[in-house]
Amino acid sequence: MSYTVVVPIDGCEEETEFELIKLDDFFSLIQGKETGVKLRLMSFGALKSLAFEFPEDFKEKLEIESLEDVSIYYIFVLQAHVSNSSMDIASPIVVNNKTKKIGQIHLNLSELGIDLLNEKLPKF
Repeated sequence: MSYTVVVPIDGCEEETEFELIKLDDFFSLIQGKETGVKLRLMSFGALKSLAFEFPEDFKEKLEIESLEDVSIYYIFVLQAHVSNSSMDIASPIVVNNKTKKIGQIHLNLSELGIDLLNEKLPKF
């Protein structure tokens, strides 16, 4: 299913449209129409969900009227060694399934109470 980009996705600022391909209940893939760039996504509900609110301007751009129309995904970077894989929980991809619009939101880690995740842990 094709989605129009209304809020740019980091690293894919030139893309105006993505194709969303659902792989299973937890994983999906988006592929840029112009460049063919592929991003692996993990469903927001696959992990413990974060509670946050969409800013008004973001809701307007994606034309979000109801949360039932929205799907939220984390960008998932799969590495050859699974232990080296990572996920960006601070900048999820938001898809409005009703209006077919897509964008990336950048969350404030301190507002979510997870700002310490960026700090290096002491070595023992």
